[in-house]
Amino acid sequence: MDILNKNYFELFNINVSIDLNKSILDEKVKKLQLTFHPDKFTNSTARERKIALMISSHINDGYKILSDIVLRVEYILKINNYEIDDSKTINDENFLQLQIKYSEIIDSLNITKNQDLIKSNIQDLKIETRDIVSEIKECYEKSNFHGMWLALSRLRFFKKNIKQLGSLLTI
Repeated sequence: MDILNKNYFELFNINVSIDLNKSILDEKVKKLQLTFHPDKFTNSTARERKIALMISSHINDGYKILSDIVLRVEYILKINNYEIDDSKTINDENFLQLQIKYSEIIDSLNITKNQDLIKSNIQDLKIETRDIVSEIKECYEKSNFHGMWLALSRLRFFKKNIKQLGSLLTI
């Protein structure tokens, strides 16, 4: 049951990092699931089946969190005991202006459905997210958890906008 007490980075035996090699994570998950998947314990005691289910669930939760950049950064903040009330807002006027700009862009593109403009804005937002992830890495290297949190708030916003714009693309 020691496995259930490990944080997700320890569970998969990978270094705590903003960047993550998804294929290595996939391999480690697969290996652990081969060992602990509940189907392997169908002829075991009820207690062993329950433990296998708990471990398998822990593995799945860890995979979900570590494979998503936003959830991974939130988790890194959490394991470093940096928690802040999510209802707090960022007092950054430039970011507020950017939020308004993108909200207006999304509203207009929702009407015009201009595919080229949608794709162009998605590309712009992806560049923004790449820059923010670099900022988060720098903050993490300096143990600047508040800076990480501020950048994470912007990252969430841009990821949400990318998703909204992506939903406007016609296939």
